[in-house]
Amino acid sequence: MASLWKKATFSFILPATLWGAGISYSVDFEGLDDPKTLKTLRSSSQLVTLRKKPPSSINALRFRAESDVPELIHTLHAHGYLEAQVDIRIDENLSNYDVHIDIDPGPLYRIQEYQIEYDVQTSNKCDYLKLEELGIDIGDPAETKKILDSELCALQILSERGYPLATVKNREIVADGITKKVKVFLLIDTGPLSHFGSISIEGNVSVSSSLIEQQIQWLENDPYNSCLVEGMQQALMDTSLFSSVYITHGERLENEALLPMKVEVAETKHKSISLGTSYQTTYGPGGTIGWENRNVGGLGRKIMIQADIAQRNHSGIASYLIPNFHRVDQNYIMQAQAHHESIKPYRMQSYSFFNRFDRQIGDHFSFSAGPKLEYLMVTNSVDNGNFLLVEGPLYLRWTNVCDFLNPISGIRFEYRSVPAINIKDIADFYYSQVLSLSSYLPIFGEDTLVLAQKITLGTIFSNGIGSIPVPNRFFGGSEDNLRGYKYYTVSPLDDDDKPIGGRSAVYYSLEPRFRVSKYFGIVPFFDMGNVYLEQLPTFKGKWRKSTGMGVRYYSLVGPLRLDVAFPLNRREGIDPHWWIFVSLGQTF
Repeated sequence: MASLWKKATFSFILPATLWGAGISYSVDFEGLDDPKTLKTLRSSSQLVTLRKKPPSSINALRFRAESDVPELIHTLHAHGYLEAQVDIRIDENLSNYDVHIDIDPGPLYRIQEYQIEYDVQTSNKCDYLKLEELGIDIGDPAETKKILDSELCALQILSERGYPLATVKNREIVADGITKKVKVFLLIDTGPLSHFGSISIEGNVSVSSSLIEQQIQWLENDPYNSCLVEGMQQALMDTSLFSSVYITHGERLENEALLPMKVEVAETKHKSISLGTSYQTTYGPGGTIGWENRNVGGLGRKIMIQADIAQRNHSGIASYLIPNFHRVDQNYIMQAQAHHESIKPYRMQSYSFFNRFDRQIGDHFSFSAGPKLEYLMVTNSVDNGNFLLVEGPLYLRWTNVCDFLNPISGIRFEYRSVPAINIKDIADFYYSQVLSLSSYLPIFGEDTLVLAQKITLGTIFSNGIGSIPVPNRFFGGSEDNLRGYKYYTVSPLDDDDKPIGGRSAVYYSLEPRFRVSKYFGIVPFFDMGNVYLEQLPTFKGKWRKSTGMGVRYYSLVGPLRLDVAFPLNRREGIDPHWWIFVSLGQTF
């Protein structure tokens, strides 16, 4: 009897369980050959977006499908298919349902005319807008988003030309069902020509108002330009002192021409402690600890203390940075560092102190320069000794690359020179120079395939190689040149295969960077180069070459890099068969 009750209960519960689990279905769009519009239709369709939440019954599926129709038609109209019709049918296929969305798009309406009229009383000093500035071409599909975006673009351009109070007073869109053409008419009230007026600052608690005022990129009475406002906003965010920055203007002019401005900020916490762990093939496991205060004296001055400890490399750094030193975009930095490194070419201990000016000139050019004093102790090398060096490093960079962690277009030119003299022996003078050029060429799409190349030339002028401390000579074989060879061993060797280092070097790297999906990419690479004892590269002898394959994971902070490199001219007993590199960002 109990068994009979169990069977009856099971027979009753099973259909209800299956009913509660929902029914599965597939969705197919038919009749439209427009990938861009189809992508939008899929993202706006409940049938697609709610597939992981299946309906409980066929009637619920029909209701979901019928609810989709108005939104799908609206989407088609927004893409220029003003006569589109949508019909949905559902076919049962064993335990699955096939939902067919039949689309009759009709003709695609296109823009025939786009006219802008201005308020005659206020636009006599305003330059007329051009269609190409608005992203409009006659003959384009009459997409709602394109038309609305063109209006926003018009207002943005007017705000850059001194008319931040401009508004669209009227918009008319006329579609002709016979010609299948669309005419767009805009009436814009530009408002009065405006100039920057008084500025008020709100929200700052521990940050001095003078620091905020340093970032103002205009003078009172200058013609209004929204680009300058956006530049100030970005400059304030770049200080890392604020979680948000809003710069707004009044709705009415003061004194008939001046527009009052308001800066509202919200501060972040200005002190922080950082902890981290790492593992490097060369240096072994390691850890990092640091402390930072980014707002010393309320002026955005920064104190940073950091210690990095690894198995074969450790250092301690204390630095002090004064932003906008005597002028905007010029920083003054003082830094003291203790450093120990133990690798195959040498064992080194150094203690250094330097003062440096960093300056940004325009959008593309920057440089840094300043004196440096360093005490260097070198052992376990081909030329051991102690050096007290006075150096004058100079660094120049010109680049139009936007993303330094993942560049996809542009070029980067860098030049570094270091004149140095050993106070213990003034005859030990040398002048080191490194010149590098990186280029990034997108081949397919914006970042589907980027051809990245880098060439580096280095030379050191001296009265002999013995005048140059071993750690300051050139060595090939690292994470960004001649990957695959043992770290810092590509150079002339002594009789015991100890790297001597060189006075000149040439390196070249080639990377076709394929982005295969939103999050992943593959990067085959090829490196070649050599290091010479002479002051200038002779280009004689065998060039070292390496190749390999890399994988990239495109995270929110930048591409995570994993490279496996193989030396093509492996030296027995020196170089490994392969080498692995892991880091954040592309190789160069």
